[in-house]
Order: sequence, then C-alpha cells, then structure tokens
Amino acid sequence: MSKPNEDRDVYYIPPNFLTSGRLFGGMIRARNAIEACVLVLLTGVPIIKLPFSLTTRIIILCLVSLPLGIFGVIGFEGDSLSEFAVNWVRWLIHRRTLYRSDTPVPEAPEKTMKALSGMSAPKPPEQLGIKIKEKPKKRKKRKPVKKPHKASKHKSTVAKKKQPLRAEDFIPVKDIRNGIIETTDGRYLRVIEVEPINFLLRNISEQKNIVASFASWMKISPVKVQIKVLTKKADIGKHLNTIEREMEAEDNPKCRDLQLDYYHLIQAIGSREAITRRFLVIFEYEAVTNRKPEYAEIVSALETAVQTARQYFLHCDNAVVAHEDENIFLMEVLYTIFNRATCEVKPVEKRVRELQAARKDTDISVPVPLKSVLAPESIDLTHGSYVVMDGVYHAYLIVPSDGYNHRVVAGWTSILVNAGEGIDVDFFFSREPKERIQAKLGQQIRINRSRLKDTSDTNTDFDDFESAIRSGYFLKEGLANYEDFYYCNTLVTVTADTLENLEWRISEVRRLMISQDMDIRICRFRQEQALLSILPFCKLDKKLFEASKRNMLTSSAASCYPFTSFEMSDENGILLGVNQHNNSLVIVDIFNSRVYKNANMVLLGTSGAGKTFTLQLIALRMRRKSTQVFIIAPLKGHEFLRACNNIGGEFISISPASKQCINVCEIRKQDLSANQLIDGVVNENSILAKKIQQLHIFFSLLIPDINHEERQLLDEALIRTYAKKGITHNNESLIDPDHPD
Repeated sequence: MSKPNEDRDVYYIPPNFLTSGRLFGGMIRARNAIEACVLVLLTGVPIIKLPFSLTTRIIILCLVSLPLGIFGVIGFEGDSLSEFAVNWVRWLIHRRTLYRSDTPVPEAPEKTMKALSGMSAPKPPEQLGIKIKEKPKKRKKRKPVKKPHKASKHKSTVAKKKQPLRAEDFIPVKDIRNGIIETTDGRYLRVIEVEPINFLLRNISEQKNIVASFASWMKISPVKVQIKVLTKKADIGKHLNTIEREMEAEDNPKCRDLQLDYYHLIQAIGSREAITRRFLVIFEYEAVTNRKPEYAEIVSALETAVQTARQYFLHCDNAVVAHEDENIFLMEVLYTIFNRATCEVKPVEKRVRELQAARKDTDISVPVPLKSVLAPESIDLTHGSYVVMDGVYHAYLIVPSDGYNHRVVAGWTSILVNAGEGIDVDFFFSREPKERIQAKLGQQIRINRSRLKDTSDTNTDFDDFESAIRSGYFLKEGLANYEDFYYCNTLVTVTADTLENLEWRISEVRRLMISQDMDIRICRFRQEQALLSILPFCKLDKKLFEASKRNMLTSSAASCYPFTSFEMSDENGILLGVNQHNNSLVIVDIFNSRVYKNANMVLLGTSGAGKTFTLQLIALRMRRKSTQVFIIAPLKGHEFLRACNNIGGEFISISPASKQCINVCEIRKQDLSANQLIDGVVNENSILAKKIQQLHIFFSLLIPDINHEERQLLDEALIRTYAKKGITHNNESLIDPDHPD
C-alpha cells in the first residue's frame, strides 16, 4: 500500500512547439486562413457589387461570407477544406474491393450488364418515318499517328501494377525468416511480445521505478518504435475441453451436474465479457552506414536490440515471451490482424494445411506462398469511414496533435488499453536528433518573444504566445537535462461484427476520451492509409504523422507506459471471476509451482463482503477437479452443510452434543513414497513412539499439573493398550492382514 503523504508524479506534455505554417502563436493554420480569405473574397466581392443598400449588403455578407470564412478557418475534422477535398477525391479514385485469389468474385456487375443488354434497343429513325438531312462531309487530312515509345508502355504497366488487384498484393510482407519480417520496401523488422503487469495496483514508489526503467530503455531503444496492443475475445476452448474430460472421469452424478453448470457458466461469461490482450513491441533495423548491409549483420543487430529490451523490461517487472518458433509467432500475429473472424474458427496451422492440400496435385516441392496464408477473403475499401476486412468492420481513429491532456500521470494510456473488446491501440515513438532540435528551439523562442513584444497583454493572442514560450523553455530545459525529444502518435482501431456495433463503440470511445479531457477523430477518407499504418511494420503514413504527432520529452513519453493490463489465466485452474479493470477471466491454479511459490491464499474483507461465499465457491470448484478439500470452520460451519450434502461430501460436527468425535489414539502407517523419491533414502522411525509422544502432549493440555510419576504410568498404559491390538514399535505391525492396502 502507498503511504498517505506520497503523491503521484504529474508529467507535462507540452503543445507542439516546432510547428510551421501557423499563425497567432500556432492557434490557426496558415492554410486554413488562406482558404478562408479566398472564400470570403469569392463570395464577398459579388455581394458588394449587388444593387442593394449598404445595410442589405452588410446583412448578406454576415449571412454568407462570414460563416464561410469561419468554416474555412476551422476546417473539417482537423483538416483544411482543400485537404478534405483532396482526400475525398483520392478515396473516390482508389476505392475498391480486394478478393483473395481462391475466393470467387461476386458476379453482380455481370448480371447488371446482362440486364442492360436484354433491354429492347431504340428503333432507328428510318423505321419511325423520320428523315435526317445529312450535311456533306468534308474530307480532312489524316494526321500521322505517333506510335508510343517503349518507355511509355513501361510506365503504363508500372502504373497498373501500383494498384493492388488481389488481397495478397495488399499485404506488404516479402518474407519471414529467423524471426525477422522483411517488407516489400526492403525494411527488416523484429517483433517481441511483452507480458503485462498489475501496474494500477502497485504503490506509487513502484510505479515511479517502473516508469524510470522504461524511460531508460527508451533512451537506448531504436529511433522508431511501435507498441501495439491487440484485444480479442479470450480463447476458452482449452478450458472447456478440460472440463469435458473431467466430466467423463467423474463418478458422482451430483458432481457431474455441478460440472455441467460450471461448463455453461464458462460459455456464458466467455461469450460476453472474457477478453485477452497481447502487447507487441516492433522496431526496425537501422543502418549505421550508407552501404548495403549483409543479412547476417541485420540478424545480429536486431537480436542485440531484443536482448537489450529483454533486460530493461525485466527491470520493469515485464517478461518478454520466448516462443518456440518465432516465425510461427509472427505468422500467427499477422494472420490474426488480417483475419479477425476466421482466426477464431480456423487457426493459421489449419489454413497452411488447406493450402498444402490444395497444391498436392500440382507441385509439392513449391512452398506455400506467405501472402496466400495471411490474406483475408476480402478487403472492402469502398467506405470513407470504415473498412470491412474478413467480414469484420474496422474503423481507424487518431488522437490529433492538440487532443492530448497537458498533464498526465504514469500509466495514463490504460484508459485506452483497458477500453474493452474490439479496441486496439498503436503507439508510435520517433526520437529526433537533439542537436537539430535544440537549434530550432532557440530560433523559435526568439521569434515568439519578438512577437510577444508587439502584442498587447489584453489581446487573446498574448496568452497563446506566452504559452508557446513556456512550452519552448520547458523543452529546452529538458534537453539540457539529458532528456531526448520524441514525437508520439496514437492510433486506435475499433472493430465490430456489425455496423451498428461499430458506431456504438466509436461513440463510447469518444465519450471515454472526452471524460479524460482528450480528443479523438476518425481518419475519414484515409482508412486505407490508416490500415497500412497500424500493421506491425513500424511505418506511419506521412499525412497521419503530421496530423497526430505530439512532441514529448523522455519522461513524458515514458508516462505512456502501456503494459498495464495484467491477466491471471492458468491452463489447469478454476474460475474465480472477471477482472474489473480489464474484463479478463481470472482462472487460477494455486498448485502451479512454476508460477506461484506456494499454494497459500488469504481472503480479506469486511463483514458481509462475501468471504464465506468465495471460500465455498473455491471448495466446490476444487472438488469439481477431483481435488480433496477439507474445510475447518469454527464459527460458520452450518453455512457449508447444504453444499456438502449436495455433492456427496461428509459434514462432521465437533461439539459436546454432536454424534461424531475424534479418536485421539488412532494410529496409521505413513506413506513415505514421495520422500523416498525426493531424498532417495528414508530413515523410518517408530511411529508408535511418535504417537505416544503426541498423546503425552494432549493429556498435558487436559491436565496441566500432571507429575512425572503420572507421566510414567500413562506411558506404560498406552504401550499396553496398543500391544493388545498387536501394535508394537515395529512399523510393519500397523499393517492390517485383512486389509493390507
């Protein structure tokens, strides 16, 4: 628990300081101002020339030109009007639907053409009795037709190839080998998976240490880093299969009914609430020199970066997942991104087997193309605000440059990471050269100070200039204190099975961001560029980068620590509930020594909080897994009576009025097989001597003032009593000849 007087660190995210093309201290874009002036002039000049009175013309100007000017200054969804129009035209030209090579293309256009061809053609004028007088045609000299050059043919073919016609051509992956992704543009990428921690429940000092360790890694990390958070429904298939096997092995019909109810409960919760998340860190190879590196150098450099990240993430208590085959892991991640719906019913291994079976009749030696494995059945890019891929609706949103909260705490990104099902987040960090940034900062600060002198302190621009100067000094001071300068970009992917659910989730994400004093916008008519940007290839579209970049120092960038969605999901465990922070299933196997040091648990809570109910729930689900359970309840034993009877258990009441009692003289042979396996040799002592010693302690508690003579008499009486039953100091005498087992 954190101390009461311990305060959280507040991190300052300054507004963008090094922005060009802005007026009034960065408040208005110059492009928007120019477009607003053009709109005002185009509408205002004709209105002024109208033959009306001056008052009428002023009213018309206020009703027409003034709103157009304001609209031009504001723009549309963060873009200027010309940018929005250009994006719309580009989308209109490039909108298309891509299909996989083995997927039949819908025949709707052909049917339309057949219907049109089947219509009766209009009759010629001669049949209608209409005579057309034709003018005599003048013969014109034919101009020699210029033959196109070979180069022009080549250009036309290249232009056609740039537009992908198949879904396979849309995937910019060339090869995956040695755990490295090679893209079609010649870049090499490495992807690592990081396990999250329970960051939100750590005390403040631990959170500070984690953020400091994360900042240390960011200083030495590659220049460009992408952190991707994938969210999907939890795979409860393995847990359900385990329950089915346990039901088959259960003999008690009452316990089998209990297992059936538990099976239906897992199905219901898994379909509604169960969510799992994967955290990926992507970075690309950075060439040190201008010469073309060899592949061995690329592998070595990326492996060094992975080992460095692994070491620093351990300081943050995050473990980097070690996969048996990194190539299969990368293929699985890409397959999941492109095939959201198919991956739940058809894993990537099954997809590969299908392609191999389809190629048996042709050539077995030819490997299965990677793009054929990863490509979805269809990619619909005909909508301006969303994309339909593999039958799932995808909408891509960005946090604009001015959409961040200026003051945040450590782990503030958890509001997006834990937003819920169907919401993925991508963070892009690019480190800029410190020397170049420092020179630009000094120049921009001097310009803003000179502008501030010419501005009255009663003007609204005065506050904007003053805020910009404070931001510049903050960045300059941070760079002088050995911090680095970063640009951060945040993209959010919202997925849903229907368009209605997609719109509802987008509205909920907007409400969530507004509650945190943040903003988020749809990449309207730029969904294709956003789709290519969120892929784990560490490549953000330039226009999206300019629209969403936010300058940060190392400490501010480290406050974006996203590995905060901790999950407890053991394979052979029991369900305890749903995590209220991230909606993940809590399935715990306390006997898993690989994860937990021991099997001890403690339940703490106020009166009426549900401690007894939780204990009873754990006991019933332990019994469902054929685990022997004993409950010692001194005060509330009657609360366990009904559950004990319903599963065929034994309820023993120890009291003066109860029928049951404890035989303190009972003696049994001990099972030392486990000790023999561990230690090798077991020294068997007299079990009778040990039992008599325990009985001496028992009688000394009943009779505190017992003397030595009475102890001696008690010892002789106990030995004679056991001897009458044939029990001696020889441990073999404890074996019952009638029941040797």
